[in-house]
Parts: sequence; structure tokens; C-alpha cells
Amino acid sequence: MSREGLGYSSDSNTSGTLAGRETYRDNGGNYRYNDDFRVDNNHNMTRVAPRHREPMPWDRPGHFYGDHPHYYGYRIHNLPPSWRRISHWGVDYYYYNGIYYRSYGGSYVICRPPFGTSLEAAINRAILRSIRFAYFVDTYRTYSRTFDYYNVIARQNLIIAQHNARLASQAAAYALNSNRALTAYELAERLGLVQSYAYANSEYFYLDGVFYTISASGAYSTIVPPAGALVTSLPDDYEIIVMNGVEYYMVDNTVYRTTVFEGQPYLEVLGQMYGSLYSQYNVYR
Repeated sequence: MSREGLGYSSDSNTSGTLAGRETYRDNGGNYRYNDDFRVDNNHNMTRVAPRHREPMPWDRPGHFYGDHPHYYGYRIHNLPPSWRRISHWGVDYYYYNGIYYRSYGGSYVICRPPFGTSLEAAINRAILRSIRFAYFVDTYRTYSRTFDYYNVIARQNLIIAQHNARLASQAAAYALNSNRALTAYELAERLGLVQSYAYANSEYFYLDGVFYTISASGAYSTIVPPAGALVTSLPDDYEIIVMNGVEYYMVDNTVYRTTVFEGQPYLEVLGQMYGSLYSQYNVYR
């Protein structure tokens, strides 16, 4: 199926289109489109990824849980004052006032919070987008990859799959879409991706490439993007990658594919890259 056939233009950054990022209004109420595209001498227009744009002031990005611009993927020259270092799964983050940074090529990149981060302030639920799922997984499946981070996801997936299977047995009408889940798993396995699962009876939220869940106590935390999650747009710093001759979209280490669900076009979380596979595509290495 062609990308145009799914209802959006190649490399479009227009809000509301599938490949487009989510736009924000500035203080004047205007949408920001500056430096989105570059036109060469042959009048070819290409998208400008954030890492190729001029560095911005360190205090410009907003908190990842707010409704103001986050500017993930953009660079700053110098870290803000009073930053502190946080190590997560062997990766160093620099943190200040709710913003996370990572070092990159002599500068620093504004990045998403590591998985498991709890919100440090009350969040306005209205700014989050409740997400739909193309399927839930009710069968635990194994992968050929073995490393510490995957082992944590694997243990989580085993519990979630058992929970979803119980839901399916209790309510035959509950649509887990097992066939679709199996097809997605088989594709992810061929591509070398790992899938994180979602509970069928839990709420999940999305904002600017970050996925959240909410606990029974009402606290929000960031999670590994769950397989089957459907979104309608991607943030500024998405990359178009080619795997096995097919185009996919990547945000951080999460791979999305275009899909149609109930007659509507979406971008669906397919899985995550880790280890040597991620090193092949990681633009911030």
C-alpha cells in the first residue's frame, strides 16, 4: 500500500497528517512552522530534521508533561545551570527543571524522559491524548535477543499476556485481535524488533512521542511505547528508515508503520530497536 494512499504527503510536517508532527501555538497564538523545510537550487523541498537546525537557548523547551513546545531532537550548545546527571540503563542524561538532555557531537540534544519516569508535577489530563490499540497480546512470545533491558520487558510481557488472556476467557466478545497481534509479532521478529505489550483494560496516553500510563493512585509515568498503539501524528524528530526494503518511521528507538484500522489511517507502534540494530539507525550515536 502506498504512503499517499493512506492519506498523507511524503515527509509532511503539517499538523493533522500522519507523517506530520504535532504543532504548538506560540505566545501569539500562531502555529510554528519555521525552518521545517529546505528548498535547494532545483526547487526540491526536503524536511529539515531538528538535529540539522541551529541550536536553541537551553531554557526554551517546556516540561515533557506540559502543553507547551518540548522541541525533542533539537540541540543546545551548553547545559543549563545546576543540572544533575542521571544514569538509566547505562545512558547518561542531564536533567534540569523537568527537561532531559543527552550529549551529541559536542553539543546536547533535548530528549524524552527515560522509561519509568514519574511526573514530578500535577498534570493536566486534558493535554494528553488517549490512544487506541489495533490489538492486545494474549499470548506470551519469546525473542531471540537477550540483554538486561529486554529481560525486564519480557517479564512484564509475560504478566500482561496472562492478564489479557484471562480477560479474553472471561468475555468472549472482548476483541483482542489475536491474529493481527500475531502478524505484527512475526514482522517485528523478522526485523529484529522487540515488542512491549499493553494491558487490555488500562488507559494509555500519548504526547509528542511519549507514552504514559496511570496507576490506581492517579500517578502518571512514562512507559515503553506498547505494540499496537495507534497515533495520528509524529513529533518533529521522527526519522524515515528503510528495513528489508520497506519504509518505516522511527522516533528514538521506537519503530512505527502505517496501517489502516476500522477504515482510518494511523501510525502503529511496531516495536523497539535495541543493541547493534539500534546502532545502525541511531542518528545520535
